[in-house]
Amino acid sequence: MKKYLNTSINGVLNWADSQNFSSFQNQNVSNQKLENLPKNYEIIEIKNVQHPALLEYLRERKVQNQTEFLNEIHYRMNDKNYFGIGFKNDSGGYEIRNKYSKICLGKKQISTIKNDSDSLRIFEGFFDFLSFKTLKNELEKQPSDYLILNSVSMINNIKNLLGKYDKVELYFDNDEAGNRAVEIIRNETNNPEDCRVLYSDFKDLNEYLSKKTEEVQKQYKSVFKR
Repeated sequence: MKKYLNTSINGVLNWADSQNFSSFQNQNVSNQKLENLPKNYEIIEIKNVQHPALLEYLRERKVQNQTEFLNEIHYRMNDKNYFGIGFKNDSGGYEIRNKYSKICLGKKQISTIKNDSDSLRIFEGFFDFLSFKTLKNELEKQPSDYLILNSVSMINNIKNLLGKYDKVELYFDNDEAGNRAVEIIRNETNNPEDCRVLYSDFKDLNEYLSKKTEEVQKQYKSVFKR
């Protein structure tokens, strides 16, 4: 970092402090999964994702090219300031993620992205949706409407939407909750396609993307070492 900034060690530390890395690392809502938080927070700023720590987090998850669907949210809770990646839901709330926390600001709700399509793709979380968008060209998939549950517990909230579509594709996690979600939707619509066969050896679509990207990078590096 010193090399790239062309400054002293103290200069690097001052730069890092100005970028609020410490506030990102020390967020006290770390490792919590909080839904429908009481109104004890205030959203201070909504902007395009630009904080270095958040951009690095997206790179770690291999979805750094999908920021058009995201915001950078700065908010205050319990007299402390926080920030994270925000994905908006249909109630105007935000799913907030960073390396240390997973919360929802506002009412928990699904997110829909409509393209006037007669097909629908359903995802459990927005990182799976972003992963799909990253893989879309490789999978040779045509545009569709998208529905992100933001929590598998929202599955019963979408039953009335399914009848509007001729084709439904499912991209849930490979776990018991994902299995139950698939069965619920199978009872509500004709022949939905369980697309988990694509990533059957992985926890979810994002893990599949991450491992796949890492393998490609290793192969690329090995070629140039010869």
